[in-house]
Amino acid sequence: MKLLPAWKQLSHGTRFQIMFYLFILVIGTITFILPLYINVHNYKDILLGFGIALISSSILGFSQRLFFYDDCKDEMNSLVRSALSGYLSTKMFPFIEQGIEQLFLDRKSAVRQFSKYIQSENDRVIIIGTSLKGLLDPKEHVKEKTEFANLLRKKISENVEISFLLTHPTLAFLREKAENTGENTIRNEIISALKYLVKPQSEKGIGVPISNIHLYHGTPTIFTIITSDKMLINPYPYQETALTSFCFEISKKGTEDCLYSRIFEAHFDKPWDNPDTITELTEDILGKLGKIPLIELFSDRQKQIIGDRDLT
Repeated sequence: MKLLPAWKQLSHGTRFQIMFYLFILVIGTITFILPLYINVHNYKDILLGFGIALISSSILGFSQRLFFYDDCKDEMNSLVRSALSGYLSTKMFPFIEQGIEQLFLDRKSAVRQFSKYIQSENDRVIIIGTSLKGLLDPKEHVKEKTEFANLLRKKISENVEISFLLTHPTLAFLREKAENTGENTIRNEIISALKYLVKPQSEKGIGVPISNIHLYHGTPTIFTIITSDKMLINPYPYQETALTSFCFEISKKGTEDCLYSRIFEAHFDKPWDNPDTITELTEDILGKLGKIPLIELFSDRQKQIIGDRDLT
C-alpha cells in the first residue's frame, strides 16, 4: 500500500517506462523458461536466445532509468540549449547588433531592472512621458515610486542632470478618452507632477531645475528613460496605458546610426530645442497652469489646432 502514493507521484512518462520494462521482462522470462519445460524441437535455442535478449534489455532499461536518467537528461538539455542558442543568435543577430538587449512585459518590472543604470549614471538622465503617474506620485506612498523619487534626488545631489520632456497639459485630453479616464484627470496629473518635480527637496519635492523641464505639444508615442549608454523604451498603445505595455532595453553601440542614437535624436534631441513643438517651463507658466485657460499659454499655431475647445 505504501508504494501506491509513490507511484502516483511519478510522471506519466516514467510510469510508462516502468510498465514497458516490466512487460519486456515478463515476456523475456516466459520465452526463456518455456523451452525448458515444453519440447519445441528446433526452436529451443532461438527462444532461449530471444528470452535472454529481452531480459537483458529490460534490466539495462531499468538500470538506465534508475541510475543514469538524470545525467542523460542534463546532457540532452545542454544539447538542446546549445542548439537553441545557436539558432537564436542567428535569427536575433540583427537586433543584437542594434543594441536590443532585454524585453519586459510591463513598465513596473522594466523600471525596477533599469534603475541600476540610473544608479550608476554620472552625466545625464532623461525621462519622456505624459503625467509620470506610473513612475512618480507624491500622493501615493508606494514603495517603487518612493524608491525612484529618492533615486532621482540622489542623482541630483551628485550633480547629474535630470531632464523631463512631458506632454503639455493642454493636450492631455487626447489621452484621457483613449485611457478611459475622467475629464481633466491626466491634465491635473501632469500639473501635479510638474509641481512635485520642481519643488525643493527640503520641501519633499524632487528638486529638478525648472529649466530642465519642457512641455511637448502632443501626446507621446513612447515613454522613455535615457542614460548615457542605455535606453528604456515603453510604447503607448492607442487605448491602453503605457504602464501595462511591454518595454525593451537598448544599449548604445557607439555609432551614429545605431538604434539608440536614432531614437535619441528623433524622440528627444530635436523636440527639445524646437520652439514650434515645445514650451519651456518657467515659474510664470507653472504658476498659471490650472488657474487660467491653458489655451492662453499656447502660440497662435496651437490655438488653431485646439479651436474653441474649453480647456479651463
